[in-house]
Amino acid sequence: MKKNIFHEMVAEGIGTFILVLFGVGSVAVSVWTGGLSLWPVSLMFALGVTLGVYASGKISGGHINPAVTLTMAVFTGFPWAKVGPYILAQFVGAMLASAAIYFFYSGILAQYELGAGLVRGTAGSQLSAMGFGTYAPNPAFIGTTPEAFAQVPLSKWFLSEAFTTAILVFGVLFLTDQHNTSAPSANLAPFFIGLLVAALVAYEAPISMTAMNPARDLGPRIMSYFFGWGEMALPGPRGGWWIPSIASIAGGLVAGAFYRGFYRDVFKTYDTETPEWEKKS
Repeated sequence: MKKNIFHEMVAEGIGTFILVLFGVGSVAVSVWTGGLSLWPVSLMFALGVTLGVYASGKISGGHINPAVTLTMAVFTGFPWAKVGPYILAQFVGAMLASAAIYFFYSGILAQYELGAGLVRGTAGSQLSAMGFGTYAPNPAFIGTTPEAFAQVPLSKWFLSEAFTTAILVFGVLFLTDQHNTSAPSANLAPFFIGLLVAALVAYEAPISMTAMNPARDLGPRIMSYFFGWGEMALPGPRGGWWIPSIASIAGGLVAGAFYRGFYRDVFKTYDTETPEWEKKS
């Protein structure tokens, strides 16, 4: 069968669907039922990323993240003509997964909101909306008061998201670089990328819930707007709805510039030079 962009879009959509269903779904389970703590949620994100990349990698490269797609286009020669279709497919996959989460958990969610005294769409209801989009600081850990907001200013929210996404994209690049002969082989790179995601989620989640992916945040956030959260989803209680998307793209581009502008050449140097111990023998 001849390759075409539609197949690649379907693969990206399916991969992102798996990521969001497992990752964002685990956040929903954690918040709405109390059934998962931070580390199990982190591992669920790892599983979602790993399976999502395995499901799509052979067909589309397994980006499942607009920040990765844009970085690949800017720095690795990924065709710009595919950027728009890939990102569209990623958002569709994320939104469909969010719809599935809401469909199956809507009754449990309503009971949670009733017990917690939350009125969907009003101040403080980001405590239930966080089952879809990301908020800073993490409402479950830090709270939803002005005093809580003061602990993570918008500038720190942006920098934290950019920082963690830069580490993720840097990891993706060195785990898949053919010149890095110590990188995992036998198609194990997606597994280790998943573990990297788990570590970053566990580290950064109290600050801003660790989006690292515009589709992971904005797709579910848009859906939650229509599920009843309204302005609590967009523009959000602090007007920072754009931060997880723009910051993750910025972080990915910074990582791509560092890797392709410097670190990749270091790998190439050590890949082609004779080892020092061989020179002495």
